[in-house]
Amino acid sequence: MSSLYATNMTRPARPVGVAVLTILQILSGLGDIVVGALLLILAVLAGILVGGPVVTLLYLLDFVVIGLGILSFALAWGLWTGKRWAWTLSVFGAVIGIILGVVTLALALVEGYGLVSSLSTLIPIVLYVIILAYLSTRNVRAFFGRTSGYAVMSPSYQAQVGQPYAAPPQPSYRQPVVQQPPVVQQPYYAQEPSPPTPPPTPWGTIACANCGAPNQPGANFCDRCGTRLR
Repeated sequence: MSSLYATNMTRPARPVGVAVLTILQILSGLGDIVVGALLLILAVLAGILVGGPVVTLLYLLDFVVIGLGILSFALAWGLWTGKRWAWTLSVFGAVIGIILGVVTLALALVEGYGLVSSLSTLIPIVLYVIILAYLSTRNVRAFFGRTSGYAVMSPSYQAQVGQPYAAPPQPSYRQPVVQQPPVVQQPYYAQEPSPPTPPPTPWGTIACANCGAPNQPGANFCDRCGTRLR
């Protein structure tokens, strides 16, 4: 499980810095749209007055600028709603800005533009470093669903911000304990001893019913106890 649960879970409230970045993206998009409109007017005028490859170049440049403006609006929406791809694009843009700023600073130092001009190129580098560090904080990453411990909300739960994350109950795989019935010990009753079994008599003799002594086949009384045998 990615470590992201669905719908009824909540995530942190929208950080203030994310709202600021959203506003900056909207302003950047508006600026690109205005510049694209001016380039379009310039391309039309150039087509009427001059013509040639200059007009094609202006149209291509206008297409790129307006496309960047639309991308800025899309990125602003993604930042405001906490989309994962918006965080990825913002980090990528900050890294590209830092690389371009370092290259510009190196060229300025090589060309010898002066200390003030060279140091002015540090401003965008510092800004992009701050943005990259801010996007890497845990609270911001959690808002964009880039870290474990928080779940992405559905639109119906986006108003419920600031609530702590509650993990869903985990199923138990332990075997249930079966309650055994109590064992009741039966009371003990003393048993009367059974009478001894008389030993077997030899073949052809008569056993006395009283004492069990063997007697001759023709005897009428027991030789031991005198009990009548017939």
